[in-house]
Amino acid sequence: MQNKYRLRANQYDRETEDKKIRPYRIYYIAVEGNATEKEYFEGLSAYRENLGIHAIVSVEVLKRSSKDGHSAPRQVLELLEEYISLRNDGIAKELSDDYFSSIVSEYGMNFIERYIQNPDSVPTKERNRLVTKLLTVGYDINYRRYLATTGNNDSTTENDDVFCIMIDRDAGSHTPEELEFCLKHCKEKSYRCFIANPCFEFWLLLHLSDVKVEYADKLDTLLANPKVSEHHTFVSREVSQRAHHGKHGLHFKNVYLPHVVDAVQRAKEFATNDEDLIDHLGCNLWKLIEEMLQFQDK
Repeated sequence: MQNKYRLRANQYDRETEDKKIRPYRIYYIAVEGNATEKEYFEGLSAYRENLGIHAIVSVEVLKRSSKDGHSAPRQVLELLEEYISLRNDGIAKELSDDYFSSIVSEYGMNFIERYIQNPDSVPTKERNRLVTKLLTVGYDINYRRYLATTGNNDSTTENDDVFCIMIDRDAGSHTPEELEFCLKHCKEKSYRCFIANPCFEFWLLLHLSDVKVEYADKLDTLLANPKVSEHHTFVSREVSQRAHHGKHGLHFKNVYLPHVVDAVQRAKEFATNDEDLIDHLGCNLWKLIEEMLQFQDK
């Protein structure tokens, strides 16, 4: 049976996430990439106070296995809704699935629920065996427990958490119909849909360059984003050459943080409406930044 539980985090993440303080509002976001987008949003959240964004708001990137290559727009949407289902129904309901029948039969639901509520209440040896057993079938109980306990479900207050997806237009792989489906579904469910056309690296380039001016004669090439080498498209090469980052990460604090506000203003010079972004150069991620900036650090 193909694993339908994709929310996964590594050991380091699980150790540090338990220590996080619950913000006033969290923007939960599912992304296509497993590295660049994740690092950018985590940097944005970590250094939000440097931008004047109050610490009471945060961005939580939904993690999945590094081997999980399911990154088409609908699959990104499915990852978000997997989290929402977990948030609404809880771990115990998931583990009642026939998929986990042998594990539940071995440990008993009472034991598992005790672990979910308070891991320290069960013997370390049995706890570690349970976690290992669940990981072998692709279910990360520690990360899911963390996610299940951080969300704000008080729908009567203005600090409701926000559910988002971040997808690339990527005309070479994604059809207009696929993006239109995601846009329509997000509107129906009140999710936020952020689109970068042609790719997320265009949003990064807006930090590094006054694109409208410096690429005035290459805007069509930016939109077409042809493959220019084994490792790069036109846009990703421009970003790489300007930012000088690679396998060691984005260096968000030094390279991108100083220019987040510049990127917001520059993005407004290109397509901004969701529907326009399907066919035109641009990225509407600036809307997330501006909304977060409304929570000013007094």
